[in-house]
Amino acid sequence: MSQPDRPPLQWTGVLFALATNLFLPTAVDTLGAPWLGAGLLWGLTGIGAPLLAGALTARYTMQRGGMHAFLGGLMSVPILGFAVFPGNWQLAILAGAFCTLGGAITELVMRRG
Repeated sequence: MSQPDRPPLQWTGVLFALATNLFLPTAVDTLGAPWLGAGLLWGLTGIGAPLLAGALTARYTMQRGGMHAFLGGLMSVPILGFAVFPGNWQLAILAGAFCTLGGAITELVMRRG
């Protein structure tokens, strides 16, 4: 049984994932810090914003969204860990992982529909 041919990865999709996974958590962290409590802010910057970044990546690429989101999320972890959440590597890794999860879930939903 042969595997169906997969379309190639688009570097624009990987860069889109990287950019959105840097922009959205940074924006939520910067704009939400004065009004949100620590727990809600942590949840939105580590889970909510990266899920949205992955979903937007899958919609942007229209194919293999999970893989694009994985690569972009993986590349964003060191930048998030050093610049956005200085020293908070747990939150940076969580943001990269949830970017992948958002892309994969959106890709599965798009395949069904």
